[in-house]
Amino acid sequence: MNVLAIDGGASTAKWCVQNQEGKTLIHQITGPLSGHIFNSKTREQTEATLRNICTAAYKVGPISKVIAGISGLDSKSDQANWVRSAIEKSLNIKDILISDDLFFVFLGLFAPGKGLLVYAGTGCIAYHLTKEYRVIRANGYGYLIDDCGGGFWIGQQALKEWLRSMEVHKPTTSLLDEKLAEKFGSRDWNIIREKVYKGGRETIASVTKEVRLAADLGDPIALQIFHEAGVEIGKLANRLFAMTGQNTSEMHLIGGVTNCHKFLDTSLRKSLDSKIQYRPIIANNAEIMASIVKKYNFEKLASLT
Repeated sequence: MNVLAIDGGASTAKWCVQNQEGKTLIHQITGPLSGHIFNSKTREQTEATLRNICTAAYKVGPISKVIAGISGLDSKSDQANWVRSAIEKSLNIKDILISDDLFFVFLGLFAPGKGLLVYAGTGCIAYHLTKEYRVIRANGYGYLIDDCGGGFWIGQQALKEWLRSMEVHKPTTSLLDEKLAEKFGSRDWNIIREKVYKGGRETIASVTKEVRLAADLGDPIALQIFHEAGVEIGKLANRLFAMTGQNTSEMHLIGGVTNCHKFLDTSLRKSLDSKIQYRPIIANNAEIMASIVKKYNFEKLASLT
């Protein structure tokens, strides 16, 4: 029987089906699938996304277990119960684990009590599970409060610099300006405003792509944004390291920002405490989640979520 693992995020959802031997039978990207299910619109979107994932997964073969790690989702919340019910209805099974995505990814990479997991996607958070499975975290308070170093923050910095430059220099001639003007189809504030505020967080986070393109061409503003993002992520990891009380620690970085640009990677490495061993993770998070079925007792995990 197969395991369906779902990695839900604010921008995209990645999912895979693995067989009993741990071989990935299918891996796809859809979404978004966030734990912020606080109104009827997001509930409808979430239900549609879950239904589509479950339907596509079942076509591969019968599903015996589901691991759904969804960003920002509290496993004890009403939202988690609702997600569980939606999956039960779609697949007619009971063996379902629901929690925040970082809980499952951490267990797929580390033993409890060891390691640091830093996620830099749309948002940014540092995460650790103690030997007693207690969560220690730094940041991850959402884009309205503090997500420094994540995709939203990178996009926000770029838009801020772009708009300020147009106040002073008309027209501006930077490479970042060219890329952003292409993306939004205009330099007119009224047009930019409509697209940004209509698209919201996802639109701002998607600007990271243009920042990367400009940085690859040597744009100094784009390079500086990536440098500052790396510093912020490094500071975040250092805070969590101090909070855990470990003497040394391995750190894994996951999320869409992971391989954004070498400037970010370089400044991150320089910012880290010398006792932290940094290793970026290229593997798909859903596949990491699916692997915990072979490493841990399913009933034990169910009691923790």
